Amino acid sequence: MGVEDIQVFSDSQLIISQVQGDYQAKNPSMISNARNGQEAEGPKRLLLGTYEISCTAREQDKVLAPHHDALVISLIVANCLVKRILVDNGSSSNIIFHSVFADLWLEPTALTRKATPLVGFSGEVKQTLGEVLLPVYAEGINQATKFLVVDCPSSYNVILGRPWILDMGAVPSNLHQLVKFPTPWGIKAVKGDQENARSCYQTTLKGKTQVL
Repeated sequence: MGVEDIQVFSDSQLIISQVQGDYQAKNPSMISNARNGQEAEGPKRLLLGTYEISCTAREQDKVLAPHHDALVISLIVANCLVKRILVDNGSSSNIIFHSVFADLWLEPTALTRKATPLVGFSGEVKQTLGEVLLPVYAEGINQATKFLVVDCPSSYNVILGRPWILDMGAVPSNLHQLVKFPTPWGIKAVKGDQENARSCYQTTLKGKTQVL
């Protein structure tokens, strides 16, 4: 992970960045919670069953096609802008790698020591270091998200699996290189970064990292 992959926001920047629609994160305790790995308050989610989430051909205009790229995005996790986040519908857990976890300015007590076996693609088993609850901010929604902390090399910093996808009511599209989800202000989207996706893929092919 390079220095360019994590950007720490100051308290004032965090407050400004989380003003979205009618939601204003002006409570200083929210910043403290983010740093300490505690559940952060967010806007109450609405049941938006009447909203349709769809992707259009126009949204492919800026996508480098044809492609077979993974969906790799950037989001604010625990007050830090984290790049190289893989959105993976095939992962049953949300994962943060220990090298990234160590850079988030969290208190040592934020990590709950609880070993959980993870089975990789080729059947190998990896024990986690524990789990941590972190706020993940996306387009006005601050979602308290449980991560398993894994100590192994990876071309990705974070993997957002089915728990985050389903909790957000999100619909990821690798083809359109975006993930869409309902908010109290309508359907929002986070775009993928194909350059980072391809860089991660090439790093994995070189055998320097581990795929879970």
